[in-house]
Amino acid sequence: MMLITGATGNVGSELVALLAAGDIPVRAMTREPAKATFPSGVEVVAGDFDRPDTLAAALDGVEKVFVLPPGYGPEGPVQERALAAAAAAAGVTHLVKLSTSGVTFDATDPISTGHRLGEQVVKDFCPAWTILRPGTFMVYLYGYAAAIAAEQTMYVTEGDPVSAMIHPRDIAAVAAHVLTTPGHHGQTYTLTGGRALSPQDQADIIGQVLGRPIRLVERTRAEAQAEFDRLGWRGPRLDALLELKRQSADWDHHVFDTVERLTGEPPLTLHDWVSENAHVFR
Repeated sequence: MMLITGATGNVGSELVALLAAGDIPVRAMTREPAKATFPSGVEVVAGDFDRPDTLAAALDGVEKVFVLPPGYGPEGPVQERALAAAAAAAGVTHLVKLSTSGVTFDATDPISTGHRLGEQVVKDFCPAWTILRPGTFMVYLYGYAAAIAAEQTMYVTEGDPVSAMIHPRDIAAVAAHVLTTPGHHGQTYTLTGGRALSPQDQADIIGQVLGRPIRLVERTRAEAQAEFDRLGWRGPRLDALLELKRQSADWDHHVFDTVERLTGEPPLTLHDWVSENAHVFR
């Protein structure tokens, strides 16, 4: 039995579906099972990282765990520590943690720092661990959807990185592979898509799928901040995301062959992802 945490998220939901399609016994952990929809045959269990008392039941009979905490606060990887401790007590034999490529490149933003500490927690509690470090998710482009739909315009901030962004299904495919095949204990894998794309490339691909040109407008950082303020987007989480984005300009363009090397299939393209999600841009 495998326990998938973060089972309703971008990667977790794809991973649950892949394992279920392969007839792998899988248990999906969510805070609200009544509101979740999963494929037939998936066992659903209530569990909450912030309520350690719920974790023992979720882990009962589980051999492997996909570790995807909802985030990190100033107190560090408390949620990961609670899960790792419960997993060790339950006799779990393999923890697969979803981290971030910022750790590979020694980033100092709060998100990468949190994941770096979380990786160490997983290593401390379980000698059989695997770390996955994906770069920018293609779902990041959801943030541009409203302006693209209303104005056929993609507003970006000056200095936005060229990015080898990755489809969440490719991350899930790698996770499914390392959970179901031997040889991955003690391994760390950095994951990207197959091509580094500039913001203009991204706008052009969206336009190709939609069948209409998408204008790219570059804002100064001050203009972008003013727009965030107007929309009421503020707080430590946004600040952490913007700092990660700023630092990632130094590395987000690097392309790794990990997806194809492990799964035997080339990474899905941004054209694939936009085609699947074109309705959000219309």
